[in-house]
Amino acid sequence: MDFLEICQALGLALAAGLIIGAVVPPVMPAWGAIAGAVPLGIVACALTLDGAGEPVWPALPIGLAGAALAAVVSRDVTSGAARRAQGYATPVRAGEGTPAGVTTIVVLAAVVLAALSLLVPPVSLAAAAALAWIWLNRRRREQQKHEGLRVLR
Repeated sequence: MDFLEICQALGLALAAGLIIGAVVPPVMPAWGAIAGAVPLGIVACALTLDGAGEPVWPALPIGLAGAALAAVVSRDVTSGAARRAQGYATPVRAGEGTPAGVTTIVVLAAVVLAALSLLVPPVSLAAAAALAWIWLNRRRREQQKHEGLRVLR
């Protein structure tokens, strides 16, 4: 199994997850973005590995993990941008989407990531680490936000 093909497959799965997570409506829960991104991530991984003559079975865990992580992070970022655009007081309504600029930036970042992962495959490892760091940071900040309310109980 070649390390560079696995990195290429991971990069394409991350790109698929970023795009799906950015274009889903902000009211869709995280599992909805994951359900849309994971099949595309697995297919992108499988096609990359099959085209390189590698076994296809690693596409399942790599595509699943990469696409799910990227979809959750990009969905959180774009839905946060939609909340800020509307104002914090009201939740995001079903008829309103994310600002087009944020979606465009995330999709362009996904295209750049896909191109870089094909040209310089280890870039996908750095992108996966960055997405994991963003996800962990957002979760930690969300827990700290409600920390004072737990003390009152």
